[in-house]
Order: sequence, then structure tokens, then C-alpha cells
Amino acid sequence: MSKQNLFLICFALLFFSTSVPFGYAGIGIDPSWTESLVMAIDKHFVFGKDFIFNYGPLGYLNTLLLPKRVSPFVSFFFQVFLLAQYLFIIKLSFYQAGKNWWKAALISVIIFLPWGFFSDTTFTLFYLLLFWLLYVYRTRNTMALLMGTILSVLIFYIKVNLSLIAYFVFIGSMLFFAWQKIITWRTAGIVTVLLLLLTLAFAFLLNVSLSDYLASSLKIIDAYQDAQAVNHLRRKEFLLLLFFEGAIVLLVLLHILQNIAFLGKNIYLYLLIAMAWFLCFKQAHTAVAHYNVFGFFLLMPMLAVLVYLFAVSFRNSGRLLASVLILQLVATQFIRLSYTQYNFKDYMLFFLPNTVAEEIRTNHSPLAAWHVLKEKNPLRYFQKLATYDYANNFEQDDMNKARILPAAVKAEIGQSSIDIMPWEVSFVYFNKLNYRPRPIIQTYQANSDWLAQKNEALYCSANAPEYVLAQIHDYREQNPFWMDKGAYLALRTNYSLRDTVDTEDGNYFLFEKKRAVKKHVYKKWANQSGQIAQSIAVKPNQEIVYLKADIRYNLWGKLARLLYQPPFLRCKVVYTDASEENFRIPPPILKGGVLASQRVVSQEDFARFNLQLKGNKTIESLTFWSESAWGFQENFEYHFETLAE
Repeated sequence: MSKQNLFLICFALLFFSTSVPFGYAGIGIDPSWTESLVMAIDKHFVFGKDFIFNYGPLGYLNTLLLPKRVSPFVSFFFQVFLLAQYLFIIKLSFYQAGKNWWKAALISVIIFLPWGFFSDTTFTLFYLLLFWLLYVYRTRNTMALLMGTILSVLIFYIKVNLSLIAYFVFIGSMLFFAWQKIITWRTAGIVTVLLLLLTLAFAFLLNVSLSDYLASSLKIIDAYQDAQAVNHLRRKEFLLLLFFEGAIVLLVLLHILQNIAFLGKNIYLYLLIAMAWFLCFKQAHTAVAHYNVFGFFLLMPMLAVLVYLFAVSFRNSGRLLASVLILQLVATQFIRLSYTQYNFKDYMLFFLPNTVAEEIRTNHSPLAAWHVLKEKNPLRYFQKLATYDYANNFEQDDMNKARILPAAVKAEIGQSSIDIMPWEVSFVYFNKLNYRPRPIIQTYQANSDWLAQKNEALYCSANAPEYVLAQIHDYREQNPFWMDKGAYLALRTNYSLRDTVDTEDGNYFLFEKKRAVKKHVYKKWANQSGQIAQSIAVKPNQEIVYLKADIRYNLWGKLARLLYQPPFLRCKVVYTDASEENFRIPPPILKGGVLASQRVVSQEDFARFNLQLKGNKTIESLTFWSESAWGFQENFEYHFETLAE
């Protein structure tokens, strides 16, 4: 057996040692949507109608929380599918490196194993899609198009927003390849038809309404930046990381200039890499946080590998790969160190499994680090695979005990349908309740007038859940009651407040649907003109009053939104008692309307609003302003609406 083949076997063993075949349920804002996803699959919800989110019906291949009727061997075979492609890429790099193949082997261990690659499976699949397209471009091997087709469809049903780009790249490449006579027009047509047929077949098998799936995803993509953009890093840390990002870009540009004579032959490669770089940059810098930026750096060496493998006469491509890898390693370790508040002990524990790290913290015994060999080995992987039990999701440990509702509350709900607001779906999951959510399953995602209206329509229909467990919760400086506006309003109009539930996640209110459910009817007042930073007076009114305003970005704001983050719009709320508060208000939410008659920010405010009691502060005026006013059109149209009760 050759040394190269021996390495490939060792790599496969390392892959299974550092991977997990599945995960179990947890608590928190992110685990909750994974639980919502598996319940939607188990209950045969229609994706695009009943369930509208970033992830599709194969999203569990990324999250590894499996639906009840899905075997862990589905995840296993999917990981084998990924591993086979990794091994092919490594083998190709051996051929490229020649006698220095061991360098390629070392780099592959650093960047291809789960400790080194971007944890988002969709980006892994997207990278592999680019690899196979470039492989076809350089070798004219049409069999590789089958891999590209399979990868595109998988991305489409795992995370639909990235899949739209994947389909555009794949179909565009087919046209380009045919035009360049790399493949025939007949082959391009057959592959494109195969892609569409597989998409339709999987839509039928996975219970997806394709038109709604695509339309709702476009709406989510359009509003995502406005509500999700945030900065969590310290300024100095962020500037340092930007320096590393800029250094990587500069290295690539210098290498392109060194090989400018071959620019035409490499232009397809450069375009794919530039697009992937930008997508990863946007993914990491919408919400600028430690591990989002961490993911950006992890993908950079992968793109350098594509340059190394497919660039025509690309001098010093090995040096480029090594340089990018070094910058990535320095940047990612700095991120880990800063995330631990520069605590070296906690930084070192990052490299260990959670169970081993916790043992070291508890027993103060560094020697326990050797237990990682017991936790991380291929036998352990297959042992877990063979002993998987869906029921283990509901084991009564300290974590999910915190989500168990009082017996009296569970008895009242029984088998009736229930939803939860704003997002902690784990209460429904761990109590095994009959989940019937609004289409946009978490309040922070209902971040435009179109998306919020979908939720409002359900809560004002006969299909509304019988019960809703609700509280309000702030999110990225926003007014908690202005998000998911129509669904929150429906709790007052179409539900009765039955009980208060005290949990470790704060107080929740249990609402029961009334017998007669009605649609909301709004009376529109006259349109008016306003200006940024100009106060808008709210007339005293006993009714529920909403303000709708169409504040738009100007050209500079649109460019900032496209290339990095949109400028943040804020609203100063002045109350009749002369007190004031400031909230961030994404323009797409403001377009759908914000409550302008009274303050609903605390749980007490929320209870009084739904019980129609007095005591909430009355709003006197609203002022929309921004620290980045350069990004907005100065003038805008607005109007008030009252709810006919």
C-alpha cells in the first residue's frame, strides 16, 4: 500500500473521529428553530406555506437534530458522501504537488476536517459545487456535472437562500460551458432538465410548495439585512480582523498581477472565487460576532485550494495557499482568545470536547485532557450511530427540565394545537405539545410587512392555534412589540388571556383562542409627509393606533446595505409623562406599522394591553433618526391607522 493511500485511510478515520452523526435537542433561540424544523417535518407541514424559514426540509443535514422518522444512517451516508469528495480533492492535490504531496496532506488535515471547515454544511456543499464546476471546466469530464446537479438540489432543500445562488451559478455555468464548447449544447440542456426534474421530484417527496418556497425565501432574503445586522465585536478587535481580511485579499490580487498574462484563461475561476468570497463575507458580517467572522476565515484556505488546483500557469500558487492558511490560523486563534476574554485556560479548553473541558474545569486536572481519545475516535462515532434513540431528546436532565411546564398548564392544553411567541419553541418540543406555528416561526424573522402579514393572517383565521404561549422579548435594540405586529395584536383581538406561567426563561402568558375569530380591519388616516429627525405628533386617541412609514435608503444606503450592512434607522419615542426611549426600527417592519398609541415594552405592559387595562404610558410623539442619516432619503410618506374593534 502506498504512503498516499495509507494517508487517505488515516484521514477517513480522523474524519469519523472528529465528526458526530447526530445531535440532540437543546434550549435557546437557535436550538429552538432546529426543533421547529423537525416538528414541521414530522407533522407534514407544507414548506413555503405552513413553514417559512431560511432552512428547508433537509435542513437537519446541517443541524443534525433528526426528525422522529429519519434514521441516523441518513446523516451517516450524507457524511460519507462528503468524505468521498474530500478524498478525491486530496488525491488531486497529491497529483498537483508531486513529490511534495506530504505538504498537501498536512494542509488537508488542517482545513478539511470538522475542526477546520466552516460548520455550515450549505457552504461546504457550495464549495464542493464550485470544485466540480471547475473540474469540468479544466478536464471536460461531463460525469462531474452529475455531482454538481446533486449538490445543487441538496443545497436547495437544506438552505434555500444560498440555493438560489447555487442554481444561478450552475445553470449559468452550463450556458458558459456550451458557449465555450467545453460541453455540447445538448449536454447542457440534458443536465439543466435533470436539475429541474430532480427539484420537482424532491418537492413532491419533501412536501414543498415550490412557488411559495421560492417567493417567501426571496422576501426573507430581502429583509434579512435590515433586521439582523448588528455589531458585537469591540472596535479594536474588529479593525484587527479587517486587517487580516484585507491582507488575504491583497495576497490574492498580487498573485493575479504576477500572472496577469493568463487572466483570460483564469477569469471563470476568479469570478467563482470572488463570488464565494463575497457570499462568505456577507454571511459573516451581517451579524458581526466572533464565530460569524471565524467562519469567514475558515473558508479562505478552501478558496485558495481552488486556485492551487485549477489556475492555469499560476506561479507561486502553493505559496499563496500557505500564506492564506497562516493568516487564517492567526486570525481564528485570535478570535478564540478574544472570545474567552483573553483567558488562556479557557482558550485552550476550546480545543477539547465539551465533556472533557467541563471535567477539567470541575476537577482542575489537566491530565483529563487525555480523555479526548475516549471521546473522539472512529469506534465512538459508530457506537453512537448504533445506539441512537430519538427518545433521548426528552431525557430529564437539568437543561430540558427548565422547559417542562406545570402539570396544570399541560393538562389544560392537552392535545390542542399551540404556538409560542416570540421564539423559544423548546417549550413545545420538550413538553411534546401539538405544535401549530405561525408560518414565520420565530418573531425576529417576521421582519418585514409581507412576512408579518403572513403571521397575522394565520392568527386571524380558523386555522389559528387553539393556544399560544407568549411573552415579549427584546431583540437587537428593537421594540419587542413592534416585531411580528399583527400576530401580537391578534392575541388581544382573537384570544383570551388564561394563565401566567413562571419559567426560568421569564414569565409567559397562556392565551386561548376565542370561538369567533375575526380579521383585523384598519381605518387609514390621510397620508402625510415627514422628514428624518423631524418629530411626528400622535394625537390623543382611545383607540389602538399604528403608524406606517415608508422610509427608504438612498443610493449610498443601498450600496452600504449591499456591500456590508445597512445604516441603522432608529425611533425616539416620547411619552406624555415626558420620558423617552430609543429603539432600532428596520424600515421593512416600519412599513408594516408600529404601535403608536401606547407603550408595550415590559411583560406588565403586555399583560395590561391584552387585558385592555389602563396603566401603559401614552405616546406623544415619534422621531425617526439615524446616526448614519447619509444613508436615507430625507423625506418620506407616512400615515396613521386605527384598529376597528
